[in-house]
Amino acid sequence: MSDPKTTQGLSEISAEILIIILVLVMAAIAYAAFSGALNPLFTKKSVYVAGSAGVTSIPQSGGISDDVLTFLPKAGDPFYLTGQTSGITGGQVTLQAIGPTGQILYPDASALNGPLYGTTLYIYPNNTPSSTQCNYAVSTSPPTGTLRPMALGTWTIRMIDPAVNVIVGSYTQQVKNGATALPVAGGLLTSGTGQFYDVNCQPITETVNGALTTSNTGPSNMTVTKFNGASSISIPDSTGLGFTGDMSISMWFNPSTAVNNAWGDASGTGWQQLIGKGITNSVGSGSSNENDNYQIFQLGNRLLFEWNDASTGQHYQAITTTTPVQANQWNYVTVTVSGGQLTIYNNGVAQPVAYDNSNVPYSNPVAGSVTVNLENNNNNVNIGEQNYSTNPSDAFYYTGYIGSTALYNRALTPAEIAANYAGSTA
Repeated sequence: MSDPKTTQGLSEISAEILIIILVLVMAAIAYAAFSGALNPLFTKKSVYVAGSAGVTSIPQSGGISDDVLTFLPKAGDPFYLTGQTSGITGGQVTLQAIGPTGQILYPDASALNGPLYGTTLYIYPNNTPSSTQCNYAVSTSPPTGTLRPMALGTWTIRMIDPAVNVIVGSYTQQVKNGATALPVAGGLLTSGTGQFYDVNCQPITETVNGALTTSNTGPSNMTVTKFNGASSISIPDSTGLGFTGDMSISMWFNPSTAVNNAWGDASGTGWQQLIGKGITNSVGSGSSNENDNYQIFQLGNRLLFEWNDASTGQHYQAITTTTPVQANQWNYVTVTVSGGQLTIYNNGVAQPVAYDNSNVPYSNPVAGSVTVNLENNNNNVNIGEQNYSTNPSDAFYYTGYIGSTALYNRALTPAEIAANYAGSTA
């Protein structure tokens, strides 16, 4: 049996040791707080910003309206947004706009000036001529002019303190007036800059063949690329570029020629590829002769869309029976497939078409319509030139300008196509 006095002495010694350890720990923390030797969270708190989010509808041509996001900073620490270049006070905060499918966008804040508390911030797709679907802006006044619509669904406005990587505010809002979804790929074709983007706003690798030049000479000062009849852009195959169901191709082009007959002139300059994911092997109708997921051609002053059927491998063409294409003028072509039904639009107007079961126009006409059952492949997507296996004359180079271009994995609605045409966008 232990001595009570001895036990009591040991307890007092233990207590004194614990007190000494506690004092040493507190001293170490105090030293770290002043010296910065501990985790930065001990030396810097995150910037606190409280506010509210909303949406505002901006009237557009044709009696429609498009929603844009708003954010009103109400209270908190002094702050400025990343990218803001004037009136900077307080801590830095990064503004993110996160779309319904999770794409993270960083609106350009360079136009902002001074403290932002009590001022409504408008967040919207940048509508400058060189913008793509990935460029957004934030300003203290609502946008004017024609907008590129935002995707429908739930958007998140997020404020992040980049110094400590902490979310200091997150707000959601519903965009109810806009586009069903962003393109799976799109942008402005600018030589060597990779300004073709996927739906997650990552640049798509592209190879430039031949000489291309760019200018802001398109509709509404759109950035456009000039193809000289021996130049093209090739984009490697990827998951988002192939289609087996509903889809749309949306493109602005201004051809140097548009010969007024069904075939184009004898030199072949009237038979020119705009964009396609196909390859030609030889004359015929089956997949052994030509394997196209999709291709759009300018055929003289007509438009032609061709594909391979996923079930039979047979090759089909749809050719406008009208002659809508104008040389040395801007044409806006859209091809949609919805539930197997094909529609070709020029300048927002649906065109009547005739079908052919061949890769030689008019050689094997099909009565009535054809259900479109797209067969995917691993070909590159070429712009301004057709892929070919053996015969260089099958390149069918395009001569003229190409502007804003987009690929969708859904069918654009007539209203969306009309809005694109009115707004000089794709």
